[in-house]
Amino acid sequence: MDRSKSKGKEEYIEDLKKTLTPLLFGILAGVICFSIYVAYPLMVVDNTDGTAVAYLDKGLIPANLSAQFKDKGIPFDANQNLTVLKEGADKWLIDNKYIIKSDSEKLNIYPSPVSTDWLLIALLLILTQKFVYPYMHTRVNGAKDWLYIGFITAFCWFVTFTLLLTVLF
Repeated sequence: MDRSKSKGKEEYIEDLKKTLTPLLFGILAGVICFSIYVAYPLMVVDNTDGTAVAYLDKGLIPANLSAQFKDKGIPFDANQNLTVLKEGADKWLIDNKYIIKSDSEKLNIYPSPVSTDWLLIALLLILTQKFVYPYMHTRVNGAKDWLYIGFITAFCWFVTFTLLLTVLF
């Protein structure tokens, strides 16, 4: 009786490790993706005089912002019907393709995130777990366990990355 209880407790702890570890790795992957996304905007535009914000508030694209896009090889044609949507006190969307976030004296422009660009980080952290489990004295047997671990990690990555982007934008 005591032996089966001890074995049940060991299995419980091992299953708990198999659940919490991919959850933590998924959250870590989401935080890493978010940190990289925010650290490297597509471009930064000077807004010391505040005119760019005034233009964006009116639904227009300022000339200096248009020039920056042209320099990056993303010209906005005058004939294009571009929509600038104000999303908050310091956030705008241009045709749901670019996110503009205003800091004190600059505008940070980010492309809309595409999950395929960031999935590699989640996949790398799934593979990293293969080397982590032996140090945790947890046995992972078969494809079923790895499918479970991969799913939990990818799901937590997606939820964390999405929630962090929602908070920022």
